[in-house]
Amino acid sequence: MMSREQIAEMRRLEAVAGLVLFGLFLMVVRAVDLQVMQSEKLSADADKQRIRQFEVAAPRGKILDRSRRVLSESVEVPSIAGIGADMQESELPALAQALEIPLATLKKRIGKRQGFIWLARQVTPRVAQQVQALNLAGVRIENDWRRYHPYGPETGHLLGFVGVDHQGLEGLELAFNHRLGGEAGKLQLIKAANGVQLPGSAWIKQPKPGQDLMLNLDVGVQSIAYAALANGIKKAGAKGGSVVVMNPHTGEVLAMTSWPGFNPNAFAKYRPQDWRNRVVTDVFEPGSVMKPFTVAAALSTGRWTKDSLIYCENGKFVVADKTIKDDHPEGWIDVRKLLVVSSNIGSAKLALDVGKEDLYGILKDVGFHRKTGIGLGGESPGLLPSMEAWGPVETANIAFGQGIAVTPIQLAAAFSVFANGGIYYPPQLVKEEVAKPGHRVLSEQVANDVLSMLADATKEGGTGMRAVPQGYRVAGKTGTAQKPDKHGGYSKDKFTAVFAGIVPVENPELVIVVVVDEPQTSIYGGTVAAPIFKQIAATTLPMLGVAPSDTLVEASDWQMQQVSVSSPNASTMHSLYGLSLREVRRFALTSGLKLQVYGHGWVSRTEPIHLQGLQAGDTLEVWLSE
Repeated sequence: MMSREQIAEMRRLEAVAGLVLFGLFLMVVRAVDLQVMQSEKLSADADKQRIRQFEVAAPRGKILDRSRRVLSESVEVPSIAGIGADMQESELPALAQALEIPLATLKKRIGKRQGFIWLARQVTPRVAQQVQALNLAGVRIENDWRRYHPYGPETGHLLGFVGVDHQGLEGLELAFNHRLGGEAGKLQLIKAANGVQLPGSAWIKQPKPGQDLMLNLDVGVQSIAYAALANGIKKAGAKGGSVVVMNPHTGEVLAMTSWPGFNPNAFAKYRPQDWRNRVVTDVFEPGSVMKPFTVAAALSTGRWTKDSLIYCENGKFVVADKTIKDDHPEGWIDVRKLLVVSSNIGSAKLALDVGKEDLYGILKDVGFHRKTGIGLGGESPGLLPSMEAWGPVETANIAFGQGIAVTPIQLAAAFSVFANGGIYYPPQLVKEEVAKPGHRVLSEQVANDVLSMLADATKEGGTGMRAVPQGYRVAGKTGTAQKPDKHGGYSKDKFTAVFAGIVPVENPELVIVVVVDEPQTSIYGGTVAAPIFKQIAATTLPMLGVAPSDTLVEASDWQMQQVSVSSPNASTMHSLYGLSLREVRRFALTSGLKLQVYGHGWVSRTEPIHLQGLQAGDTLEVWLSE
């Protein structure tokens, strides 16, 4: 028989055993709970600590000119990212210093977020190296993409720009974002508990690059147009301006530029209103540039020919209660001379005889009532009042370019009709597999008659004679229009100066429209806009292999002279366009010229434009553009 002490000891052992068994039971229950009941949840929690997923941006497609020269591309740059849960408060001051941002700014970006955070986007290599040197577990350097536009302000208004999240915000970048924008990928990384990356990372989804966009634009012509416009606006003290250069036979836009320019690589430094592409957004009353279309409407009736006489009332003509005046009073003139002297009265009389229906029909047919469909956002349809609103005064005013508003791109496409024998081609900026077809809007005879009249308007005594480069014939028309004021009338001191022209007349290669906004030194299109046209044509035509008619140089020899200076001197060289600085210096040295150079890259323009008259000791100014 057990003693009382033995019984107590046995009970203590039983109690301990029971507790042990109960503990084992709890452990089994807990193990079952962890391994079975909470297995998926715990595995997911572990993966959250061990596995990170990052969205990786895809590069956008390139924008290329007609010769596949890059106008816009995505360049790989470093960006700094972090995982909020892995970042230590004590590390933030050193990180802010490496990022070169205030500590308060960094803390605000992180906030209470535990997941992926962009700490700094598209940083410099120096900043990336400073961050990398810290070797922080919760911070990593990601490959990012930044949009780069190598031609800067020359193409800023046309190309637009891209935001930090790789979305197009202006220009072609916005209009064709669906084509240029790629599809982001997703990358999975495996990390140890201390945040160090482990082997085994894998793509969940590969990034898909965007598609390239090829233009009909020629960046060489673009550079020429931009330089000529900037030079002309500076000389005129003007507020701004725009230029369009087109191939009239296809509608291909070879150049489209505005001033003042802005650099799309640093777009945030400019005002939003400076981003607009004036060529498609800004409308203006064309003034006398509208008169060729009035003449075309008259010729199309069959009642008028270029030799028909019209009485211009010696400078004053009353329509209803409005008096129309000419700056240079004329009596009887033929229709051909009407464009040479740019008679408002003659144009008004033609329109009143033709009637509003026929004039409206011509203006509508050449596109002065609709967007051109060029594909850029913000394009204006212009302003062509409803025909029902036309009385005699309105009909007369529209005949010489008042009461109607057009865009530069509309005017360029319309003027191309006279170079095409009456066929209208819509402007085509983006190169497509199937070009947009043209359609006839004037008879070939009428178009050719107007073309010959426009050629007369640029001869000695015509309003457009300052537009003619040496060795070429130009068909064109000047325009000088008062700008409307806020009271419904016209400003007495604000004007738009315009020149629209076709060159060369014998075999048109280019249509160029120049618009100068609020010039100060002179208000006249023939004085302000025509010289800009001349500079563009004189530099572009040789580049395209179109030799001047007063030289015996064949086109092929002419082209060779653009890229070779084996015998460089002012008597044999016609143009320096496209040459390098080294070649230009060699030319100046062998010709005995004093050389002044501006910029870097290749020649985009020279002063003087024509080199044949240069003598040893003369100064040659050369502008280079990359």
